[in-house]
Amino acid sequence: MVELQRDWVDEARASYAADYPAVTVEERTTEVSAETFRGYVETDEPYRGSAYAWVVREPGDAAPLSESAVVERDDRRRVLLHYPRSSDEWGLPGGGLEAGEDHEAAVVREVGEETGVEVTVDDPWLVVHRRWVSADAPETDISHSLHVFFDATYDGGHISVQPGESNGAAWFAVPPRRLQSNAQRRAESWSPAPTER
Repeated sequence: MVELQRDWVDEARASYAADYPAVTVEERTTEVSAETFRGYVETDEPYRGSAYAWVVREPGDAAPLSESAVVERDDRRRVLLHYPRSSDEWGLPGGGLEAGEDHEAAVVREVGEETGVEVTVDDPWLVVHRRWVSADAPETDISHSLHVFFDATYDGGHISVQPGESNGAAWFAVPPRRLQSNAQRRAESWSPAPTER
């Protein structure tokens, strides 16, 4: 049996556990088609994982209202959510690691590409070690990847979506009901009340 990227994932996972002892670490196994699995293993740059962010913007960081605005400024915090073309639910902006990239760099790049928003990465709140196995032969090779979910803060920019990958992005004081599972998980412990500065 070949376990692709096991050493890299074990090292990165141990680093997150040491640096952030309170972070939740989960193990998941995903069975994919033989064709998809071959795509993971028969490549020069194996799939190493992804990074996503729960991006919060404080009220004072919002763009000023236009002179013609008929609403008053809202003093609630907002969270940035992304509506990917591949889903019918709102989710966290982020995506896959590129060659030589760590999770922190990937999430900054991906959030910028998908939404036009610049972020500062804070602590991770979930680390998922995923084992990918072939549906045709689940007892043979395994490909490992690591997926990290971060809190992040707004650092600048305005929403500008990536048309090929996104149906939209928006700032929410109250997250919508249709959320992808990891966004829903983080939303359950989040408050739109402003924080002290």
